[in-house]
Amino acid sequence: MLILLVLALLEPPGGEGGRAVPLLEKGQLLFKKGDLDGALGAFDAAAAADPKDARAPYLRGVVLEKRGDAGGAIAAYKAALARQPAFAEAGNNLGALLLAKGDAAGAAAALEAATKASPDYAQAHYNLGLARDALGKRAEAVAAYREAVRLRPGDGAYRLNLGAALRRAGDVDGAVAALKEATRLLPGDALAFADLGMVLSDQRATDDAQRALEKATMLDPKLALAWDRLGRVLLKKGDAAGAVAAGEKARRLEPGNAVFAADLCRSLFEQHEAARAAVECRAAVALDPKNPLARYELGKALVAKGDCAAAAAELARFAALPGIKPEAKAQAEAIARSCVAGGAAAAKANAK
Repeated sequence: MLILLVLALLEPPGGEGGRAVPLLEKGQLLFKKGDLDGALGAFDAAAAADPKDARAPYLRGVVLEKRGDAGGAIAAYKAALARQPAFAEAGNNLGALLLAKGDAAGAAAALEAATKASPDYAQAHYNLGLARDALGKRAEAVAAYREAVRLRPGDGAYRLNLGAALRRAGDVDGAVAALKEATRLLPGDALAFADLGMVLSDQRATDDAQRALEKATMLDPKLALAWDRLGRVLLKKGDAAGAVAAGEKARRLEPGNAVFAADLCRSLFEQHEAARAAVECRAAVALDPKNPLARYELGKALVAKGDCAAAAAELARFAALPGIKPEAKAQAEAIARSCVAGGAAAAKANAK
């Protein structure tokens, strides 16, 4: 989630008001009244009255953001930074907008400059974490989130993102601690409990994970992600029927999600419903042909149905996907061979 900051009028360097001040004050008053066109006119006049004052283009950017003109706001924040490179608020807002546009590298550069200009600016550190996450810089993202949490320890959203980043970085225990604190700070946030349930499952605390995920589904019954994750945990606990029921809810809520379809396919296979499993996995493959779980589980379901030729072809497609480990390829080949060699019944046993 991006957080964009709207500030009150900033004091210029040296504390001098300058010729632009009356126009800036007028613009802010108009902005508060909802007269965005009038505010823009006042800020443009302020910029012309004092070409060195960075506040006018900054506040112009705030107004343009309010109007939904991201491109104009980006240009305005860049103009503010050209006048005052250490303008942390302009750098923060610029970084957040660049990240929303998909320019993670540009966002990170702007946000790094903002945090250097204002080291105690918690929101800039948080947004820097988002940008580094988008760049795949896991350790650096964790560091930025940690700094945001240090500066603003009572912000549950910061804890939530820190927990997710720690999980991606492989620190499951740290993620659990961060997400437990997030749920304490955000007791009504379903996503916080859904994320906590996921990392508790990683920690193999499946009973606690189930409770957290059930809490998430109670807080927001329409949160498909929570139902899918609950299904995964129930499958880990050997409750295939419960996993299928949870997976079906996730699928109904988000029928276009390939991951949810693949997870339901796996649960159906474990419940010995190969025909239904194949239907769900075919749906997952149609939604995302590069989903490895969908390809693999579809191959297994076809083996269980005795359709050895189709199973072999599907498992070969799985093995050809990028990033598949050699041991997984070997297992897929063994499953395909078992169908050819031993018939459907033996292949079904081996596919499990």
